[in-house]
Amino acid sequence: MYYISNRSPLPESSVIVRGKNLVPQVYQILYKSIISLWLKPGQPLREKEICKQLQISRTPVREALLKLADERLIVILDRSGTYVSRINIEDVKESQFIRESMETATVRYAVKNYNTDLSEKLSLLLEQQKQCVKDDNRLRLSELDDMFHRTIVEFRFSSRIWKIINNAKAQMDRVRILALPLPRRATEIVEEHSKIFEALCSGNETQAVDAMSFHLNTVFTSLEQLLEKHQEYFEE
Repeated sequence: MYYISNRSPLPESSVIVRGKNLVPQVYQILYKSIISLWLKPGQPLREKEICKQLQISRTPVREALLKLADERLIVILDRSGTYVSRINIEDVKESQFIRESMETATVRYAVKNYNTDLSEKLSLLLEQQKQCVKDDNRLRLSELDDMFHRTIVEFRFSSRIWKIINNAKAQMDRVRILALPLPRRATEIVEEHSKIFEALCSGNETQAVDAMSFHLNTVFTSLEQLLEKHQEYFEE
């Protein structure tokens, strides 16, 4: 239903760097293709075509697919093949719970230790996001959304915390990308980020936590609309 025969199985930008470990590279290419919805929920994955495009053997592709299956992003069925998993609502709820728990804690810390450097970084990201809304560049807006959150998380903590959040939010990210074309959603993202930024600047810990919590909970509002519009992308 979703597979288009004259379309490359992966984005044309997918490139393998020779001389480096192939499995992590293939994993990242497939992971980003799934999260960005280049590979849509329910779409079949054909190892042979992926190998042909990346010009590699099947072994690293299979190993990457096994890792993605363990993360519930793909489904491997012995007789009927390999498919991108449909979005599971319970997985989305779990992703959101982990994100909210960790990011409200990190934004609380950011308020207490706020400085000019963080202010300048977040201000620049907001300006870039506003430009994306004007240009209707939704994919770039999604990337800048991640950068905004990561900047706050890594303000005083190592990248390990962001890695934990990033690994946990994969299912939630697919809903976020799917929701971007909804009316006003792109504008709302920037508005929600602006409220977080304003609370940080004012040193209001309660407002910052509330603004972050509200922003991360909008995924559920989007879900209601998406279940009607793209029912085929979700598990029954």
